[in-house]
Amino acid sequence: MTDTLTDTDYTVLNAVALKKMATSAQISAATDVAEADARAALDRLAAQGAVVMVGDAALPSDDAAEQLGRAAADRYAQLREEPEIHEMAERFEVVNTQFLQTIGAWQLVEVGGKKVANDHSDADYDGKILDRLDKLVARLSRLIEVLEARDPRFRAYVRRFADAGDAVNRGDVDLVSSPVRDSIHNVWFEFHEDLLRTLGRARKE
Repeated sequence: MTDTLTDTDYTVLNAVALKKMATSAQISAATDVAEADARAALDRLAAQGAVVMVGDAALPSDDAAEQLGRAAADRYAQLREEPEIHEMAERFEVVNTQFLQTIGAWQLVEVGGKKVANDHSDADYDGKILDRLDKLVARLSRLIEVLEARDPRFRAYVRRFADAGDAVNRGDVDLVSSPVRDSIHNVWFEFHEDLLRTLGRARKE
């Protein structure tokens, strides 16, 4: 398996690794790669042994994470040395902690001294949490702009956050934290994993 990945192939393989399983349509929705180009990239990656195709869906091979790690080290060697990037990463850790606390508050509420599942019957409570999430996503989007200036592929995260946020504001609150949709929580999780790979760092929490 070759370690040489084009920009498109890296973006597509990275998306497959983040999602664990993805079709070309799902990859296109999560990136700025056209679906036809994503499908062609999957064909190349399958031929290289980087992904395994199961019907229309691609799964990362056992070697995919290592290959992506080596490719990221090469692609982002200069970026990893930039003080502005290190500052951005440290600021992200602060925002990430606040985000995890906010998602926890969205999913669980305290009743009688115990944490129970939020049934979302308290509109005022939920409204305060959603307002906090909006502010955190806005802060993260500004941090992503620092990466986007170095690699345009990161702009897809800002778009996905905006799409999920718009849907939530229209009443589709499932897109706050659904584990099976392109929710704010899922997009945030994927960005975090992507950032760690980009910077060659390990997860703190």
